[in-house]
Amino acid sequence: MKNKTVIILLSVLAVAMYTVAVINFCLGDVLGGIGDVLMASSDALMAYALYHVGQLGRLADRTRKAVIGLLEQLTKGVPATLTVKDGKGTVTLGHGEDGDAGEAPEEELTDEEKRVRRMAEEYDELRGRFDEMTQFRDTEAFKQMPDNKRVLYDRQCKAMDDYESALRERLRIEAKEANLKIDIEEPDTETAE
Repeated sequence: MKNKTVIILLSVLAVAMYTVAVINFCLGDVLGGIGDVLMASSDALMAYALYHVGQLGRLADRTRKAVIGLLEQLTKGVPATLTVKDGKGTVTLGHGEDGDAGEAPEEELTDEEKRVRRMAEEYDELRGRFDEMTQFRDTEAFKQMPDNKRVLYDRQCKAMDDYESALRERLRIEAKEANLKIDIEEPDTETAE
């Protein structure tokens, strides 16, 4: 606000000095007219310089706010979500539901995020195979298998169920440490025996 007042005052003084210079030239006082033109030019240049200093100040203020916001975001970490679906772990960067989010390309991920993504893909593949095995247990073909094969099949299902549970918990821990929000589909408790 102070700069605007000074700029207006300097502009008015410049116009007044130019008017005095014209009057001096008309009266034949050339040296006085030249002095008045120099003073008017000086006032106009100072007003112009103050205007641009104000512009730079506003730009510096906006830049400062943007840098502070960026630093605050970096200290919080980049919000990301790891989604496990159809055999693929997808890391999504963004601000959740409000901000723009998109799947992060492999080259933009950290080594830790890549490792968690691979673990998520392994988990999803395991879930798919385990679901197929548990569905097979309900078929007539399973019921007609010899007892020794059914027992081994049940042991394999139990081992896969244990492996799936351990991998799911590890994935949650690793994703949390990598600052990734994880979205894991919970297994159907009826099929896991």
